Amino acid sequence: MNRLLRLFAFFFIFIILGSSTYAQTTYTVTGLVTDANTGDPIPFASVSLVGKKNGTMADELGRYSLTVKLLSDSLAVSSMGYKTLRLAIDPERITQAVDFKLKSGGMALQEVTVRAGENPAWRVLRQLRKNRNLNDRKRLAAYEYDSYVKTDIALSHVSDRMRKNPLIKSINRAMSKYDSIVDDEGHKLLPLLASESVSRYYFRDSPDRKREDIRKTRIRGVAVDDAGLSSQLLGGTNLVSQNFYDNYIPILGKDFASPVGDNWKSWYEFFLADTTQIGDHVCYEIQFEPKRKEDLAFIGKAWIDTTSFALCQIETRIGSGANLNYVRSLTIEQELESTIDSSSGKGVTAGWLPISIRLSANLTGVGKQSLGMRAQVTLRNDNIIVNRPHPPGFYEQAVELSDTVATENEAFWHSIQRNLAGSDSLSKEDLKTREVIAKLRSVPAVKKAEAVGQILVTGFYKAGGFDLGPYPYLFAVNSVEGLRTRIGFRTNDDFSRNWILQGYLAYGTLDGQFKYGGELSYLFSRQHWTVAGVRIANDLERLGLTPELIGGNRIFYALSRFGRYRGAYQSYQKEAYVKAEPIKGVLLTATLGSRTFDPLFPFRYRLEPELGDQSTLASYINDAYWSFEARLARKEKYVMEGNNRITLGTKRAPVLTIRYTQGMKSLGSDFNYRRITLRAQQSLRIGTLGRMTYLLSAGYTPDIMPAPMLFPHIGNPTPLLTVNTFNRMQFYEFVSDRFVAVHVQHKFEGLLFNRLPLIRKLNWRLIANVDALWGSLSDENQEVASRRMLPSGTRPIYFGALDKNKPYVEVGYGIDNIFKLIRIQAIHRLNYLDGGPNNIPLNSFALKASASINF
Repeated sequence: MNRLLRLFAFFFIFIILGSSTYAQTTYTVTGLVTDANTGDPIPFASVSLVGKKNGTMADELGRYSLTVKLLSDSLAVSSMGYKTLRLAIDPERITQAVDFKLKSGGMALQEVTVRAGENPAWRVLRQLRKNRNLNDRKRLAAYEYDSYVKTDIALSHVSDRMRKNPLIKSINRAMSKYDSIVDDEGHKLLPLLASESVSRYYFRDSPDRKREDIRKTRIRGVAVDDAGLSSQLLGGTNLVSQNFYDNYIPILGKDFASPVGDNWKSWYEFFLADTTQIGDHVCYEIQFEPKRKEDLAFIGKAWIDTTSFALCQIETRIGSGANLNYVRSLTIEQELESTIDSSSGKGVTAGWLPISIRLSANLTGVGKQSLGMRAQVTLRNDNIIVNRPHPPGFYEQAVELSDTVATENEAFWHSIQRNLAGSDSLSKEDLKTREVIAKLRSVPAVKKAEAVGQILVTGFYKAGGFDLGPYPYLFAVNSVEGLRTRIGFRTNDDFSRNWILQGYLAYGTLDGQFKYGGELSYLFSRQHWTVAGVRIANDLERLGLTPELIGGNRIFYALSRFGRYRGAYQSYQKEAYVKAEPIKGVLLTATLGSRTFDPLFPFRYRLEPELGDQSTLASYINDAYWSFEARLARKEKYVMEGNNRITLGTKRAPVLTIRYTQGMKSLGSDFNYRRITLRAQQSLRIGTLGRMTYLLSAGYTPDIMPAPMLFPHIGNPTPLLTVNTFNRMQFYEFVSDRFVAVHVQHKFEGLLFNRLPLIRKLNWRLIANVDALWGSLSDENQEVASRRMLPSGTRPIYFGALDKNKPYVEVGYGIDNIFKLIRIQAIHRLNYLDGGPNNIPLNSFALKASASINF
């Protein structure tokens, strides 16, 4: 994900530092609105720029005047009882006059029965939900269409203080000869990215499958040097796939209540405004706004067909009072059209699909003087085929890139403009944007900002075919190694499209030892994601905190190397593995390996536990094993970046993992054993109550082994809050040979705090968690542990065991989003308060903090 994060890192640096200044231009359009039959003026007609938020109203004599900072290519006029009329305008002319002659609407509406005392809009909305199974795209067995997507990203909202920044001054000097580029509100913009993408999108139901063939892309942008990755992220339906028939619309990691979802009455106030012509459909116009401005809900209008009660068009925006961080404004506009069932051949009407989508977002940093970023995405769909599914195997590769994905073929793009994109294809203003971007990339200060952004966000510095880093692992200070320094690298696709090499070297000033690790792998297939490789590592580890046991939480793993290094052991590990995805969503991994355990803390175990204290003691462990793992991630989305596959999540479906491990003396292990582990995690939307995430894990081994070979549970006695650990448990306080652990976290968002007058403006969010552990340790495994004093007189570390009838439980509650960054949480340990097997004083209560950036 190096290049993608590099792009957004560069945007982030500019949001902190500042932007550029230009001259401004204003445009004026005037005219007269009259009745096409009588020639009489139409007073108070609504006049608006198509695709923009700017508009005005004609006066009592039908005259209008519209002055804006930026024009679109057409103007629309509407009035009650008349058909909406759109006429082309010249977006480059400073002044122009355009007259409108409106024709009478003259179409009858379906009868709408209104109950006494009831809002008349409710009747229309009930009919919309009743007819959902006829109109929602989800009812279609399959569909496909050509899709054109244009994405523009720019910096905006520049303050006078920001313009004094040396970086900004350098940019200003380089860009001074260019004309102003402004948004609809007159804010000056510094364009950073402009892209166009053309693809063919496919969907089928039963089984649920998707595929997107990205055929052509052209991109100009700062910090963008991989058209393949960028086209996957910026093209197609990745950014604009919202379905307003759903109860909640996911945006920026939040769930916004849909104004036409099942819960419309709980979230919104409605007003039935009028009927209007949308294309060939006469529609009810319904205006809506949140009942509480702090809620995650929209303000806008919906147009609903008067005959089919289908959603024809919707315009939404997020209110300024919504409990959402870093967002100045966000709008979504969709236009939908009914489709014809391609399988029947009889012109039968099918569901409705979006033919035009516009998304615009203005983001901001922290503080009133912070810079902003504007992102606009425009999508056009055409050549739609409905209910002609392809065989399931056709959809195995979710994203397919053309060999000519990046192209400047002007003839091709002119054809797209005529036949698919229309007025949304690159205009003269867009071409000017591309020129500014090209100039911007040549500014030395910008090149430096790109490099700094890459390092800060990805952790790596790109040097040709190698990435150096990651920087979070560069330094650590702990009680065993003293000052630990580490340098590492990995190859990228500039090095090879198949071979992948990575490694590191570390040194501790206190123990005077070098540590190292390396991995070599070969990528056989991207379509079925088949990789084979070998890895080796000789390093200091911490009991219970290996990457495998903490579920890939790399930040927690890096921080664990600081401070008092309890539970340290030297490990020498070798592994060979192969992984493949024979079926979409099912990843299989087979591993053959060995590892050693050489503790640096006082630990002994009995080689012959049946002899009790007479048994010979040992501390060193040799382990040799093979394992097989299956990971099921239904509906997982991902994109390809060179030799890496980047997951975009599973859209709330659970991710399930099961792993079986077999230890064998014949391979050099000290023990024959069997181990099985299970893991499931998911994010659930709980309606108005917010969002819940859970992690369920379980493990079992029937064999007799020392504690480090079993399941040491992950404690976190540090003051930093870490999810999916036991935050009031000590390191290696408990160990089990069979266990079930549950970590549940619930974010109430603004459910409570949005309703408290004194604090709702703070945008705080309530959060709660429950962590429970059921586990036990057999009598035979407890006998393996030794409590005999060591020859040095030191008492050995002894691992505790849980009562199989009494789970370990923690509960927590706290406030998130303090200063848009801080989370403070109270944690209560409810049981096992006697000090544990090593007599460590325990406090059942603690306040912990963490920091994160969330919308």
